[in-house]
Amino acid sequence: METILKSHLDKYYDSLIEYKHIASRLSAVFLKDIERLTASDSILHLSSSLILKDWSGETDNGWAYSYPTDSKIYTNKENYSSFVNNLLSKQFCLMYVQSFEGLEKLLRNFIFEFSSNDLELRKVVEKKLRKSQEFSRKNIPTGDSLLEIIDEFLDLFLYSNSKVRFDLKTSFYMLSKTRHFIVHNNYILSRSTIFCSIDKKNLFEELFKYEVIDSNAIEVKLDVDGFKKLMDFMCEFTFQILKKSCLKYDLNWKLYKNMDKI
Repeated sequence: METILKSHLDKYYDSLIEYKHIASRLSAVFLKDIERLTASDSILHLSSSLILKDWSGETDNGWAYSYPTDSKIYTNKENYSSFVNNLLSKQFCLMYVQSFEGLEKLLRNFIFEFSSNDLELRKVVEKKLRKSQEFSRKNIPTGDSLLEIIDEFLDLFLYSNSKVRFDLKTSFYMLSKTRHFIVHNNYILSRSTIFCSIDKKNLFEELFKYEVIDSNAIEVKLDVDGFKKLMDFMCEFTFQILKKSCLKYDLNWKLYKNMDKI
């Protein structure tokens, strides 16, 4: 069992280090680009506009006529720095979304492995399956149903330092909802959802930056240092879930080098 669990965790960790590696290079290249293109002697004029072709309209020698839309964007030396920083932030947020998708897959694998031997956990999972679905690895639920299984599966594990205090369930909720708003609401988060408790608010502010939009809306932001810190958190978070689960089922959690010396 421990070998199987470690193989799932290793695959996830490989993705996290890839994201960190890409983020470092992206940031280095683009920040150097900012320095070069905003220098006093540089000239920069970038523009893009969206052109549509009416497939069902008249044609010119067999080609559809093209029409300019009102959608345009313009970047110059004065706003290039903010343009690039916003671009990087959105890219880091999307890589975070990918890391969360991997987290869901990892937790579904963990739950499947443990519920194969834990009848009580299996009953919890089966209650969340869609009608006519059979218990299997691919049918372990995602989204809110997975969140509900996590609530049943994980014992309370409290973590705190000088800045934040949270348990694993709080973490998964906050990570899940942040991912949801990035994907489905164009990076705009609801304060009432993310800041619904002081622990969730503190944890969010520890892991993400944001800009205030209005009284109940914020836009999530990430820079390269914050993103790498977030990937480290995802690494440590998933290991704590594995460790807690192994202790619960009397399995060896010391899966990496030097852990056996503890």
